[in-house]
Amino acid sequence: MVTCPRKQWIDKQAEFGLNIEPLAAHQPVEMSDEDFENFLVWHRGLGVPAARNLSRAEVKRGRELFYSIGCAECHKPSWVTGEYPPIPGYAKQKIWPYTDLLMHDMGEVNYGVSKTFRTPPLWARGLMKNAADHTDMFHDLRARDFEEAILWHFGEGESSREAFRGLPAADRRDLIEFLRSI
Repeated sequence: MVTCPRKQWIDKQAEFGLNIEPLAAHQPVEMSDEDFENFLVWHRGLGVPAARNLSRAEVKRGRELFYSIGCAECHKPSWVTGEYPPIPGYAKQKIWPYTDLLMHDMGEVNYGVSKTFRTPPLWARGLMKNAADHTDMFHDLRARDFEEAILWHFGEGESSREAFRGLPAADRRDLIEFLRSI
C-alpha cells in the first residue's frame, strides 16, 4: 500500500521557516489509498508520444549536431529502466527521454529561486503546443521556443549555447527540427 509522507513534507516546510499551522491542520481525504494506487498505475502507464520524422535529412543532421555541440552531455538520450515490482513489464525497457535528471548550475544569469536546475526531459517537447497550448520551455519555463531555451543556457550549458550560436542558420534550424521530432 502506498502512503503519502505528509509528516516528512510538513517537517521540511518547517525547516524552511514556513508557517506549517494550516498544513498540520486536519485535511479532508481527497483520494483513498486504493484510488491513489490505481491512479499511479494509470499515470505510470501513460505512453510518451513516439518520435516523429526521424528519417528526414534535416532531422538526421540535427541529431548529429545535438551530439557534436555537447547537448547530449546533459540531455542524455536513452536509459534502460530498472526493476519495478508493481508492474514487472516496465522493467528493463529502453526509453529515450533526453535527460540525465541531474541538477546543473545554469550560471549566474539564471540564479533566482535556485542556482541549479534539473535537466528536463526533451521527449515530446515538440508537441507542447498541441498538447498544452503553450510552448514554455527551459528549466523554469521562461523560454517561448527551442531557440530561446538554448540561448538561456549559461554555466554548465554555456559551451553548447555558444556552439549553437556559431552554427550556420541552416544547421540551427536542423537542430531545432530534431528537437521538435523527439
